[in-house]
Amino acid sequence: MSGAGNLPGEAVVDQGREHWAHTKLDEFKYNSNPPPSGPHDPDSIRPGIYGEAQDKYKLIHSLEHGYVVVHYNCALPISNFQFSISKVSAHEDNEVATDSGTIKTDCALAQTLVDWAKKMELKKLIVQPNSTIDKSIVLVAWDRMLKMDTFDEKLAEKFVKAFRNKGPEATME
Repeated sequence: MSGAGNLPGEAVVDQGREHWAHTKLDEFKYNSNPPPSGPHDPDSIRPGIYGEAQDKYKLIHSLEHGYVVVHYNCALPISNFQFSISKVSAHEDNEVATDSGTIKTDCALAQTLVDWAKKMELKKLIVQPNSTIDKSIVLVAWDRMLKMDTFDEKLAEKFVKAFRNKGPEATME
């Protein structure tokens, strides 16, 4: 990718974009966690804010469509609070998924990311917890990854603007 040095995050070697039966996907060895490409489920995840980790194979399909997925790991609780999420619409005709309406968490980072995601209009954007990542925050787009120990809103926004809707399969969602 030319000019990649000016883009946020790091390039990750493409592992293809085949649709596999879900039962075969666990056999594949992805080159990073979370994977930014590779064999994946034929179904995808809708844009939204999720209180539970979503199926990684369906997330890869969303990346193929130009989504950005924000993974966060709240391994060390910062504070106790509860917040609610109402259904948010990125465009009049787009559906944005949310969990059952309430997310309970021990992680202040989750609230920060929820507020930020709403500001980013949630178009082709997914926010979800992921206890398997090695940094507090990992933003993923097709073949691209940005890892952060603390949330840098300007850098995260730059990543989303650079890679949202830039997946190998254009969709109208």
